[in-house]
Amino acid sequence: MFTGMLALVVTAFLVEAARRVAPVVGLVDRPNERKAHKGSIPLVGGIAIFSGFLLVMMVSGYASDYWAFLLAAAVLVAVGAWDDVRGLDPVVRLLFQAGAVLIVAVGENAYVSDLGTIVPVIGNLHLGWMAMPFTVIAGVGIINAFNMSDGVDGHCGTLTLVALTGLGTVAAVAGKQSELMLIITLAGGLIGFLFYNVRLPGRDQAKVFLGDAGSYLLGLSVLYFTVRLSQGPERAMPPVAALWFCMVPLVDTIGMILRRIRRGRSPFSPDREHIHHIFLHAKFSVTATWIGLAGVAIAGMLIGLLGTITGTSESFMFSAFLVVGALYYLMVMRAWRVMRFLSRSINRRNEVKIDRRTAGDRRRETSIYYVDGIPMERRTGEDRRLGQRRDVEEEAAAAAAKLADKNQPDLEAGNKAARIH
Repeated sequence: MFTGMLALVVTAFLVEAARRVAPVVGLVDRPNERKAHKGSIPLVGGIAIFSGFLLVMMVSGYASDYWAFLLAAAVLVAVGAWDDVRGLDPVVRLLFQAGAVLIVAVGENAYVSDLGTIVPVIGNLHLGWMAMPFTVIAGVGIINAFNMSDGVDGHCGTLTLVALTGLGTVAAVAGKQSELMLIITLAGGLIGFLFYNVRLPGRDQAKVFLGDAGSYLLGLSVLYFTVRLSQGPERAMPPVAALWFCMVPLVDTIGMILRRIRRGRSPFSPDREHIHHIFLHAKFSVTATWIGLAGVAIAGMLIGLLGTITGTSESFMFSAFLVVGALYYLMVMRAWRVMRFLSRSINRRNEVKIDRRTAGDRRRETSIYYVDGIPMERRTGEDRRLGQRRDVEEEAAAAAAKLADKNQPDLEAGNKAARIH
């Protein structure tokens, strides 16, 4: 607990110092068509969390025992920071992420050797020669899942904190003191960062962002602790429990990839169709979105913990997770209907600041709705009536012009006869 408190204080100090230096080196996030924050926000959260974690590990004398993890984390933080400043090709990012996972897998033998008994007829599903490739693919997937969840203030950090809470509880129950110390230290640093990243009363936006450096670090950390606790003869939890600990980022990322492929788009193309975007489009505030999705993540974590403690069948837990993923996919494929339902039935709020809207208020209201992720504008009744009047006037003018053209020869003939007479 002391290391956790020390990491919290050190990280908070580093965040405060780094956010003042970030504009000088260009490590800031500027608003654009996909980012609605005001002004430039420092992207120093990941650097501060890693620096605080490393300092506490060195002070406690544990740094040398986990050199591979710290080296892999340093690589991802450096790559993420460079990506934040200059930008990197997606393929280059994937290669560095795969290399970091390999460092941990080879350096500490921290790789996925079996998936547990998720298929009863097979028994314990050993991966054999596929263990290392599977670890790299799964590791890159988890890193990017947490990276893609970093779209709302406090969201990625909170999802990681929920996962670490589940992993830390498992480690404590199983007596895994080394893993517990690491988890508490990282969680302490994460809490120190979240003080600057969430929207506290009187603060309308975050003071700092994680940046790619931070989301890469958090994704790698969750992967590392999961492997250490779920593999080997003295495992503390079944591998399937990790799916529930990371339920929100995993189902959202898998659903997003399937949705983009179905529409003929690259899985790496950016958009605003993640689950947190759906809540925002449904007129939930950033804080309400953060709290609501945190509640969903906590529910998933508790299911994973309950299944682990009670010894629930791994195949049942896996099947239940697949059902949740399928339901989520069906929901996002009908995202525009879901947003309308959430906006009208759950999150009723007045666009005008009165208790009850009048008929005039409703006629003046405009709104945006989405069809397959494409924004459509719904016109007000006043706009529709104005458009109808314009249509009638245009039709009358066209008819008059047509009649004039038709009568033009007769008029010219009459004028000619009059001149001759």
